[in-house]
Amino acid sequence: MKRLICDFGRVLGLFVLSLTIVQAAYPEKSIRIVVPFPVGTGADIAARRLAEALSQELKQSFIVDNRSGAGGALGSTLVAKAVPDGYTLLAGTLNTHAMNQALYPDLPYDPVRDFEPITRITAFPNALVVPVSLKVNTLAELISLAKQREATPLTYGSGGSGTSAHLSAVLLAQTAGIKLQHIPYKGTSQVMVDLLAGRVDMIFGNIPVVLPYVKEGQLKALTVTAEQRSGQMPDVPTVVELGIKNAEISVWIGLFAPKNTPSEIIQLLNATARKILATPAMQSAYLQEGGQVQTDASSAEFAVVLQKDIDRWNRVVKESGASVNN
Repeated sequence: MKRLICDFGRVLGLFVLSLTIVQAAYPEKSIRIVVPFPVGTGADIAARRLAEALSQELKQSFIVDNRSGAGGALGSTLVAKAVPDGYTLLAGTLNTHAMNQALYPDLPYDPVRDFEPITRITAFPNALVVPVSLKVNTLAELISLAKQREATPLTYGSGGSGTSAHLSAVLLAQTAGIKLQHIPYKGTSQVMVDLLAGRVDMIFGNIPVVLPYVKEGQLKALTVTAEQRSGQMPDVPTVVELGIKNAEISVWIGLFAPKNTPSEIIQLLNATARKILATPAMQSAYLQEGGQVQTDASSAEFAVVLQKDIDRWNRVVKESGASVNN
């Protein structure tokens, strides 16, 4: 019996040693970061910038793979079911990991049970923008117009049900006592085409996405979903200034791995990402797009943030009566 125990101990020791060696060598091949939204969205822009820096820091290729669909659920589910070896990661968002769960009772993944949070990357508010052709210049004018058009409600676009663009508009309609018609698209880029053409009346868009059009004078920004004004839109009032309750939304983008990914890999990616995001160059780059670097000291710290957001959006959806159809 003693010999069997000794032999078992040797085998276990060799297994632990081999595992340590494998983890120490990570990454040995290209790493895929799945972005569950189309190219050009806030999540895509943030992930690509970080992926390039991670490639340089860890001396291995980080490839961004856009798998959009179902409000981010398609790409998120793909990563949830991936082998937990650190070679498939997810650029998840407030939408995929807090809002979707509140709206979709049959969501094919669990934001907590199916993922290991690594760290947040950046966060930014949304901006409510309208085409110049709508002929409104303030949020008060927009609300007044909406009340005049209850029979044929103003329309708002989103990159899909469950996105922050969707729920930001739900909160506005609830608070202002107006009717708005939701038009979900397969991606934000498609919304922008119709918005610029005046076929959609408004969108609560990620600042990195709508900012270029605002600067060019093609869209007008009426408010931002923040407590403080955006440095990129200093003349645009916040929802807090305008008295819209419970409408502050900070849309974060974070890095996730499938559940049971070795903790050593999670720690390595967390530390490396934080090192990169602490540099003035990276912070300035995100700031130029209306975002602000957000990092978490550990996976556990990110998990706490995530749970708070899940609780908040479950409460908001319940109180507002929001659904995938409104």
